Amino acid sequence: YYTSIPGSCNFETQAQEWTTVCGLAQDTSDDFDWNTSNSAITGQTGPPTDHTPGKGQSFLYVNSSTQKEGNRARITTTKFFPASLGVCRVRFWFWMFPSRQTGVLKVYTVEEHGMDTLMWSSTRNEENKW
Repeated sequence: YYTSIPGSCNFETQAQEWTTVCGLAQDTSDDFDWNTSNSAITGQTGPPTDHTPGKGQSFLYVNSSTQKEGNRARITTTKFFPASLGVCRVRFWFWMFPSRQTGVLKVYTVEEHGMDTLMWSSTRNEENKW
């Protein structure tokens, strides 16, 4: 069900193909990048599985353990979305390993003139689940 919705992405791609397949781009002015992985690679600081039901294994992640306070990893959509009145939605699942290195996950919208508006943020996921 989740992967059949227009605009959805399950990150089951090779290497960096998720940027093209999912319509996302790494920000070239940030401090470090997002990558795809699965639970076998992220070990004890990541989730035991991805959120996608069925055969999905991959997810998008950043490793904040080697970063300094204030560093940013940013992805953006490669498509513009038309203005809407309560119709446009972003839906995602996240897992934040609770540690002192865990930063803040933020979701912004960017207006056509370039102004960022914070839509949502989370500092921790104490329950260690999606």
